[in-house]
Amino acid sequence: MVSISVSARSLAAARLIDPDVNTAAVQAAVEAALVADRHEKRNADRPASRREHSAGREPERGR
Repeated sequence: MVSISVSARSLAAARLIDPDVNTAAVQAAVEAALVADRHEKRNADRPASRREHSAGREPERGR
């Protein structure tokens, strides 16, 4: 688990977009972005055949 603290500067930047945003929301967004980045990097290291096999597929239509 990654533990982060939100800097005053990060919180101020988030409040430029949403003045009512709270620290927990900013922290959760940063943690989600870190997890997504880690997942993307892990998938980039896999061979293409494994990425295609593990990728979620949309259900076929018309059945």
